[in-house]
Amino acid sequence: MLFSMKQSFTILVFSLGLLCFKLVPPDVFSLGNVMAKPEGHYPIPERDNFEEIQKPSKYSGMTWKAHWVSLPENDLPPYAVVQARNEWEVESIPSELWIDISAVIRYKLFINGKYIGQGPANNDLKHYSYDTYDISEHLHKGKNVIGITVFSLGEMNPIRYHDLGLRFIVRTEHPAFEKSLNTGTGEWKLKVNSAHQATYRGEDFEIYGYFAMGGGEEIDGGKYPWSWHTLSFNDMEWKNPRILDPGRPYGHSHSYGHAEISLNKREIPMMNEEEELPPRIRRISGYWDEKLMESWQKKQSLRIPSNTSATLLLDQEYITKGHTFFSFSKGKNAVIEVSYAETLFGPDRKQGHRDEIEGKQLIGQKDRYILEGGLNRIYSQLLPRTWRYIELHIQTKEEELILDNYIAHKFYYPFEQAGSFKSPFKVHQDIWEVGWRTALLCADETYMDCPYYEQLQYLGDTRIQALISLYASGDDRLMKNAIKQFAHSITDEGITQSRYPSSLPQMIPPFALFWINMLHDYYMHREDPEFIKEYLPQVVSILYWFENKLEHDFVLGPMPWWSYTDVTGWEMASPPGFADGGSLVMTLQYVYAIQEAIPLFETFGKQYLADHFKNLSTMIKQEVFSKGWDSKRRMLADKADKKTYSQHANIFAILTETVDKSMHEELFQRIIQEEDLTQANIYFRFYLTRAAQKTGNGDYFINNLQTWERMLEEGLTTFAEHEFQTRSDCHAWSASPNFEFLHTVCGIQPAEAYFKSVVIAPNPGSLSSFEGTMPHPKGKIHTQYNFKIQKAMIELPEGLNGTFLWNGKQYNLMSGKNTITW
Repeated sequence: MLFSMKQSFTILVFSLGLLCFKLVPPDVFSLGNVMAKPEGHYPIPERDNFEEIQKPSKYSGMTWKAHWVSLPENDLPPYAVVQARNEWEVESIPSELWIDISAVIRYKLFINGKYIGQGPANNDLKHYSYDTYDISEHLHKGKNVIGITVFSLGEMNPIRYHDLGLRFIVRTEHPAFEKSLNTGTGEWKLKVNSAHQATYRGEDFEIYGYFAMGGGEEIDGGKYPWSWHTLSFNDMEWKNPRILDPGRPYGHSHSYGHAEISLNKREIPMMNEEEELPPRIRRISGYWDEKLMESWQKKQSLRIPSNTSATLLLDQEYITKGHTFFSFSKGKNAVIEVSYAETLFGPDRKQGHRDEIEGKQLIGQKDRYILEGGLNRIYSQLLPRTWRYIELHIQTKEEELILDNYIAHKFYYPFEQAGSFKSPFKVHQDIWEVGWRTALLCADETYMDCPYYEQLQYLGDTRIQALISLYASGDDRLMKNAIKQFAHSITDEGITQSRYPSSLPQMIPPFALFWINMLHDYYMHREDPEFIKEYLPQVVSILYWFENKLEHDFVLGPMPWWSYTDVTGWEMASPPGFADGGSLVMTLQYVYAIQEAIPLFETFGKQYLADHFKNLSTMIKQEVFSKGWDSKRRMLADKADKKTYSQHANIFAILTETVDKSMHEELFQRIIQEEDLTQANIYFRFYLTRAAQKTGNGDYFINNLQTWERMLEEGLTTFAEHEFQTRSDCHAWSASPNFEFLHTVCGIQPAEAYFKSVVIAPNPGSLSSFEGTMPHPKGKIHTQYNFKIQKAMIELPEGLNGTFLWNGKQYNLMSGKNTITW
């Protein structure tokens, strides 16, 4: 999203350094000659392929035999981090022991000192998620302890989280353990961890642009209850919990209860928390000892003398996202400041080539650790960080400091790459790999526009992301999750919010239309009629909201809220006429949504709705063409006054067939050749490519990759929000080539609803040979082309047939291998 316009604030934060160290097995940290269990949250949940653990429950519709719990309100600071413990006896280890857990806003779960997982999956309070774990393998006979870190950070909460004040809930339905484990009945003890504080906006550094991720985190080691999640810890001074409402599932009885939270089983898998590769040191300033670099290279401990300042700049060499873990020994009262950034900035606030560090500084989110001098103390963050560069600034006091170890673990959605695209040109492989990394980092428990600045699920971005997921991975679960969440976001006005979940509502009406397009995308690619049918009322609500905004001439009048369409020279990135009425761009986007809603109505027996909106769209198109078509320029204007023209208006004129098909070819050529038009930015080029396909100009995409090639030349390892002087170096909508390579270049598309058959219509451009693979619910579709010898080899999975289109000819495709020559 556009950083200069999204709501309000720019958060200033401190910045400086970070440091990373030895790559070791995830179960232990190597501390010199000592192998020690760390205090922090570090190993990944032990799940095959990170799949969600499924636990059927005949009690899923009933009130839980467990209560939400917290501490008395007077005991909770606004920035609240609470540790919770429960010790219980296990006489015989069960073959399975399932627990359900949720927390506001987040939890981290430990069993007998071992990290198990974190959550819950992000959602709003009326559809709040709970996670399910089988903890039996982590138990032993005798006494066991379950430990939970719960946090709610007040004004420092990222905007993506809904908050009702810190609380958590744990329940099991195992009859032998209900009383001992369930919150509200078990022997739970809670304590505010006063070691945690926020690092607020700093005087020296700021984050450039809109930032929705709260502040940094500070941990004072002298106040930290080390070993709190182990059996040896003494919790005698900890408090009993304040018992709140019982857990209630969504739709239970007649109310949500006073807690205003209804619980839903997690519908997406747990996140990928694999170990990340170590970074390298690029720069050391302040204290210098050649042994520092040597020790780093040999993965040995680093020693910083007392009363010394040292700053180390680390380079991951690509952007990643996750949690970092630092193990320190000694160094009493030392202050460690760790800063994270996607890139470095020069004096002119420009990024330049991303590999270059000379004359640049790190400006970004900062955490601070104050050491208490203990041995093997591990410091980490509550919330994940995003970085390519990490700067570690160390200021020791009266005691030498030892950096024993560093390790990082990823945190993003466990997409697995099932699609591929290969050509003779390395640049295409580079674009695919960088696009894939971009898509990965822009998804965890929801899709997100960018992992560093916002982590917010915006509808305009999400539609494109969902298609990338279907084509490059085949995993549709996060897409379904997004469709559902945006349906939940619909307000009393009748349209979706622009981003959701979000504690700060924002309305972008054009994005609501894209939700209809996304539901249609799912309809075309997945046979899931019950899911799709459920959302027809929301489709109708959005369409009628826009219909009510039509003037007597069937053109949209003045639009409320923000009419964001694309990052262009337009005021507020909104098309002409958004404020005073008469926007033909937005009016045709409405028609575009209507046209993709009509097959949904027809499929599910709502013919009266289909007929109504067919007639309405016909009248709208006639009026728009009559008012906006410029017979001299041979294109559609943005408004009836014909003062401005854009690619956007004419893209929608093609997609909606407002302009007759016989004129499509000529109009598309004008779109891409006339330089005085308002140009589509990276985001809207997705729709430019749709117009190219529709007009028989699908070659346009593969022959015009300069935007992505330029980003590669500038050293980006993910694709940026904007082509020039961007805010975010990693932005989801810029990963669209990973969809286009398969959908447009290889030409793989659903021929009918539910992808029951396929049409393959390649657009090779100047390429003479290439191949691509796309996952389909029945198996993989593989295409291989050699246009020099006029041959295509196409393999379809069992049960899938289709059609191959080339040079005006049609060839039948059957399950299995097909060889076509022409």
